[in-house]
Amino acid sequence: MNKKNLSGLQNFKVLDSSHEWTLFHNDFSLCSRKVRICLNELNIKYNSEHVHIIETSDSENLNKKFLKINPTGTVPVLLHKGFPIYESHEQIKYIESQSASYLSNNDIVDSWIKRGSLVGEPDKDFDIYAGNCIAILTPPLFVSMLKNIPLYKFFRYYLNHPSKFRSAKFIMFKLFGYSVFKKNSPLYKLASLSAKNLEIHLSDLNKHLSNNVWIGGDQFSLADITWMVILHRLEEIQLFDKFSFNKKNLNEYYNNLKRRKSFVE
Repeated sequence: MNKKNLSGLQNFKVLDSSHEWTLFHNDFSLCSRKVRICLNELNIKYNSEHVHIIETSDSENLNKKFLKINPTGTVPVLLHKGFPIYESHEQIKYIESQSASYLSNNDIVDSWIKRGSLVGEPDKDFDIYAGNCIAILTPPLFVSMLKNIPLYKFFRYYLNHPSKFRSAKFIMFKLFGYSVFKKNSPLYKLASLSAKNLEIHLSDLNKHLSNNVWIGGDQFSLADITWMVILHRLEEIQLFDKFSFNKKNLNEYYNNLKRRKSFVE
């Protein structure tokens, strides 16, 4: 199994199950939310397997059982008849391809799905992926979530995690708290750069929405699911008002998203 190529549907089984669809996910994970909303929008019943990550209590994503399902240790992982689909932007496209229901789909939708995705390590490609921007702006929330988690769990987390960049970063959050974001620190500079790029992404989206109810036009699409979770995360980290200021179309769009049944559930 080549970890570097774990994207989209794979040609091997990782689990024998009586369920057609199984989702390994985490309630807090932005990418997990995206896939859950997609399954909800398309009325697909699935077996839910919640996986704790270090931010939400413990690193269940690094135990042997889960690493057999996804050796990169990330959530979500979607299984269809036991075959894994990796990366949330690929998962939602696959779900739609297998669904009897239909969401709007065109080149515009595809381009905004890509633009809203989190791809690779989140410390680069801010100009391409708004999801990477959001990932870099979320750590202050992580610091709050990690306060009550015992320190010993972080050393096990570091030893077992396939991405030493990510695991080392979370140990820093635990040990040094908010001081890692002090002015001119590496994380401060990264966050500043991601914020500048996110402003461009959201300004472009606001402009695009001037003549559209949804990103693809009059019909809801996978692109709207992608941006729903981004805007919701911005609200969670109390930055939505900052980024939506003077963006009338974006504010109306987010209000429309919050009225959807899939958002409420």
